[in-house]
Amino acid sequence: MAQQEEEPGAIAFFPDPPPFYRNFTSENRDRLQEFKTSAAISDGAPLSVSQLLSLPTELRFLVPPEPPVGDEQYRVFNHPTKLNQHAPTLKDWNIDQLYPSPPSPKDGEDPASQSGWTLDRQTYLRRMVRSILVNFVELLGIVAADSTSPDVADKMKNIETIASNMHQLINEYRPHQARETLINIMEEQLEKKRAEVEGIKRMKAKVDGTFAEFRKNAPERGGLGMTDGDRERVSEEERRTAGQRMMWQVMDEVLG
Repeated sequence: MAQQEEEPGAIAFFPDPPPFYRNFTSENRDRLQEFKTSAAISDGAPLSVSQLLSLPTELRFLVPPEPPVGDEQYRVFNHPTKLNQHAPTLKDWNIDQLYPSPPSPKDGEDPASQSGWTLDRQTYLRRMVRSILVNFVELLGIVAADSTSPDVADKMKNIETIASNMHQLINEYRPHQARETLINIMEEQLEKKRAEVEGIKRMKAKVDGTFAEFRKNAPERGGLGMTDGDRERVSEEERRTAGQRMMWQVMDEVLG
């Protein structure tokens, strides 16, 4: 029976949340607030170590840890991480770099002066594609002749190095890709706004034309073929009713 109860947890697609989430209740929050009030701790002020240890275990989880500062490490998914963490380079992975790096500034030279240096990534990517194909063909020849040859590991190492360099070069296009994606999104939004403005202008022109037609025909329709003497006997209420009826007709024509 116990084995049957454990099976749903074993086959769950996502892992269970940490057990201390059960401590985040309204009652515990009120208890923590009462403790801060009794200890004269203002909202947002950190708790000292002694105050934190004096709390019950279920209330300690409600106190967030202090954010890391400087080069202090913290753990994300049990992996040490830093705030100023940078993307690993080929050198960090102990992989040979097959393309040139930007020149280092000389002593006393402004690093901004190196901003004009560029790398023709397309040329190096084409060379690496050809090289990786040649190495793959050579690997097939070595395996066909002797699959246990030590040259197999060397060729695999070469292919891995070339592929890693290609991946690193492609990743350097990410900022450019992000800028272009943002530009495309902004252009789409701009075109959408322009289309909305044009639609409003067309509707305004249609409404203006309809009201102009209404102003031109309103006296004739308001009279309904009456003589001058009959028009004088038409009450103001009837005139207003006729005008409202005509207005609704105009709105029906405009809005469809």
